[in-house]
Amino acid sequence: MKQILGESLAIKNLISMIDKVSGNKTNVLIIGESGTGKELVARMIHETGPLKGKPFVPVNCGAIPETLIESEMFGHKKGSFTGAISDKIGLFEAASGGTLFLDEVGELPLQMQVKMLRALQEKTIRRVGANEDIKVDVRIIAATNRDLEAAVKAGTFREDLYYRLNVILIKTPPLRERHGDIEILATAFLKKFAERQKKELDGFSPEVLEIFRTHSWPGNVRELENTIERAVTLEVGRTVNIGVLPPAVTVAYDGGARSKMESVEIRAGQNAIASAISPTLQSRGSTKEIRLPLPDFKNGPINVDEVLAEVEKQYLKHALEYTGGVKKKAADLLGMTFRSIRYRLAKLGMEAEDSE
Repeated sequence: MKQILGESLAIKNLISMIDKVSGNKTNVLIIGESGTGKELVARMIHETGPLKGKPFVPVNCGAIPETLIESEMFGHKKGSFTGAISDKIGLFEAASGGTLFLDEVGELPLQMQVKMLRALQEKTIRRVGANEDIKVDVRIIAATNRDLEAAVKAGTFREDLYYRLNVILIKTPPLRERHGDIEILATAFLKKFAERQKKELDGFSPEVLEIFRTHSWPGNVRELENTIERAVTLEVGRTVNIGVLPPAVTVAYDGGARSKMESVEIRAGQNAIASAISPTLQSRGSTKEIRLPLPDFKNGPINVDEVLAEVEKQYLKHALEYTGGVKKKAADLLGMTFRSIRYRLAKLGMEAEDSE
């Protein structure tokens, strides 16, 4: 059985919740962003409870055409519609005695929601084209990345079905909230794919680990797993390096300037450093925001002069690029005199056209 990897508080709370609900047959609703492991949670609930060894039948409610979903869920009789060449049992019958996992339950059409509610309330289903009901004993675990409460208010999801599913609510945390788990997961995925592809890989470069820590991971664990699989496939050395990561993951990487720092937004006029970098912003009452590094001293000391010099250098470089190398115009953009910009460029060893 697959286990949820991680040591963060968010994961410990999730596992504790799984332990509490797995011992009974109560319906469970799992909510969370795509890629956060909702099906893994459902399987753990099933396989650690009284239904272990019984059927676990997953179905993606959003992947079945609306015209076929009733037949898929409840089955059909031969000849009940074009293409029904024989009797067929549905997913409810297939899961009888075990668990039916309704993934993306928020995608169910309203008409099917009515029939689903009856099946849950009466514990019976009727095949398409049949006249008799069939008793089923199924535990329902549903999952969605949609806001079902908002869908209820909007009239796109039945309130009675929502409460029938939402007996126990479990939230799967996004990867960005699982502090400390990313390296654990990345290492596990590295081992998995290295063994599968018969490669010897020792680990990740410091730059790659820094990218992993600072990337927002909108695709969550699924995105991280796909990233590692790609990296293992492309890497020719023994250590995963930045060159084999997908551009979507490396796009925000600044070459290591953040390796000892965390980002923080500082509003101009509220911080002495911000006003020192661009004193004109405060005097004009600007509401612009400046992003500056905040040192993380747990990783050792930093040289604040080097940090500020780098910020100054980037501002000067961008202003000169914008003005085509004309110092006077760049100085105006940065709120300084022509003499000042020449001095700063010389101090930083930057060359530019000596044009005013």
